[in-house]
Amino acid sequence: MPHISSKKLSPKLTGKLFSKLITVLGKAQNQQSLSLITNELFTSTEKIMLAKRLAIILLLAKNIPQHRIVETLNVSPSTVAKTSLGIEIGKYNTILKISKKEKLDIEKLVWNILTVGGIMPPKVGRKYWKKYSK
Repeated sequence: MPHISSKKLSPKLTGKLFSKLITVLGKAQNQQSLSLITNELFTSTEKIMLAKRLAIILLLAKNIPQHRIVETLNVSPSTVAKTSLGIEIGKYNTILKISKKEKLDIEKLVWNILTVGGIMPPKVGRKYWKKYSK
């Protein structure tokens, strides 16, 4: 988990910083420029953490069992349970609406997470790797 300084910022400054972050991310003209921005802003640990969080949300929305998500993404059961509760109370409605509009392919997303974008073979073996490497 990324470390956050114990020195708190004022709510006003925090709001300004988040606003600037959203502005910079929103100005990306295409997926390539957004990818470059995220590579410059986030460490690999932060990117993996965010990708897993998104995958948990999307998998839960597809009614994938929690134990399967825990095994697949190597996350704790409490993380999946907290996210499930968040979905139930409507915390991730915007993400779910966007994913439905964009018709995100959840299997492809999970495959990319498991194989680091196709670079590494998945932990489930060669048979699975041959099936999806085409």
